[in-house]
Amino acid sequence: MLERILLLSFLAGALHVLAPDHWLPASVMSWQRRWRAGSTALFSLTAYSFHVVLGLLIFFALEGFISSLQSTALLIFALVLVGTSTLIRLYRFTRIEEVLCAGPGSKRGIFAVFSLLGPCESLIPVLIKSGQMGVGYLTPFFVFLAGTLVSGTVLVFAGRRLWNRPMGLPMGMSWAYRSSAAIPLLACIVLGISVWVRA
Repeated sequence: MLERILLLSFLAGALHVLAPDHWLPASVMSWQRRWRAGSTALFSLTAYSFHVVLGLLIFFALEGFISSLQSTALLIFALVLVGTSTLIRLYRFTRIEEVLCAGPGSKRGIFAVFSLLGPCESLIPVLIKSGQMGVGYLTPFFVFLAGTLVSGTVLVFAGRRLWNRPMGLPMGMSWAYRSSAAIPLLACIVLGISVWVRA
């Protein structure tokens, strides 16, 4: 049982970062500012940690409401929460222009990256499930955070390399604006449902 929720936690953390608004702004900013690998890694780890901790705080703010829901209502709540948040993110992704237009010394670009990340709503269904299974919140939280940090940092570095190629940035932006941004949502929903049903 514990192994299952930990696997879910790591995969959900790693998969949700595939959304372009999670990694593309940070990789563009790092590339534009010509940050060294250490500075890029530090910024990525800080931004993703902030992102996941905000999700944890929102979970605890909603915990009283969540605990009053039955199992089926909890699943529906989790799916609606993640789906709604993804739609909001897709709408807000236009703020990537703030990152692209910010100068190398501008703090506005850093603020835009953090605001595009916002709180991590994908953590909430994982914590709901771990609470139902009686395994607590601490270990699944840290495993989710680990999946997010590993996947997110790898994507930021991969994006930096992509932007060095001719037409790399325009192609990356075009891909991000298309429907492929929904892939992480679908992957997390399928993963979540499969674990939920098996439990």
